[in-house]
Amino acid sequence: MNSLTGLDSAYLTKELNSIQDIKTKVENSKINFSELLKEKLNKDGTVNKTKLDKKEEKLFNACVEMESLLWKQVLNIMRKTINKYKLLDGGQAEEIFSDFLYDEYAMLMAKNAKTKISDELFLKLSGYNK
Repeated sequence: MNSLTGLDSAYLTKELNSIQDIKTKVENSKINFSELLKEKLNKDGTVNKTKLDKKEEKLFNACVEMESLLWKQVLNIMRKTINKYKLLDGGQAEEIFSDFLYDEYAMLMAKNAKTKISDELFLKLSGYNK
């Protein structure tokens, strides 16, 4: 590890080799970039999750989690508009349960909503959409 930059040379070498492997695969294959992109996408423009390799799948899952964070913020703001009554308030336990419940709601919305936020984020971060 370089103490000046904090970078590990073995890690950088591994990543460089990975990039060079991808480059040689693309150069040696008969598939051009637009055909590769069409292979990764469905006809409606969403990402075809069955055609992703492990790194792309990991990136896509991170994009879905990012979208769920956005939905969580929307749900939290909506939840603040609900009036609470002291008589029916569940206290701290209800707050904790509600927070976990809204986390799950946000994840379900990110996975099932047809907003394509995570798809667009994936395409930008993976370099397929320039």
